Amino acid sequence: MKTMPKHVLAAVGFDALCHCMEAYTSKISQPFTDALALYAIDLIAHNLVDVYKGRGTQESWEKITLASTIGGMVINTAGVTLAHGMEHPASGLKDIVHGKGLAALTPVIIEASYKGDHFKFAKIARIFGGITADDLAPKIRTLLKNLDLDVKLSDLGIEEKDIPWMAENCMKVSAASIANNPVVFTQEEIAEIYKKAM
Repeated sequence: MKTMPKHVLAAVGFDALCHCMEAYTSKISQPFTDALALYAIDLIAHNLVDVYKGRGTQESWEKITLASTIGGMVINTAGVTLAHGMEHPASGLKDIVHGKGLAALTPVIIEASYKGDHFKFAKIARIFGGITADDLAPKIRTLLKNLDLDVKLSDLGIEEKDIPWMAENCMKVSAASIANNPVVFTQEEIAEIYKKAM
């Protein structure tokens, strides 16, 4: 990890965070995954930027690797939600780095989804220094800026004409992720979320 390019570290670190946030807010989460996911979110929230900027201690690196491992454990049980579900068609179409695709989609999806579970989104927001559920998307955007991952789908080669194909494929390949999301969206609504992420 210490020798990988910084942009790879940022992308995989954000992916690990998404695993934890999505498992925590998933409709099939349970107490064990919730406890682990919250613990790992806190580890990433307080160490990833330092590690990315070169100020991280050995302990900081260890906390990131622990959180990433937990991320894999919790999605094995609680699954992922809409950000992963919508990202896979995008990276499949344009060979986008997975973590960058998540960076473009996650804040917009949080804005559309937090009404489905105010309590859990607020709990994550507090870890990042916010208070209420609607603080989370701005806090995640700040994190992405600090990781040089503040991107839109259009920056990654996606065009408006690609949206209908991506929305249709999201429904086909990501049915479980759509069902796990705190708010379940139609194909038309998913197309609108893609537009907002452009």
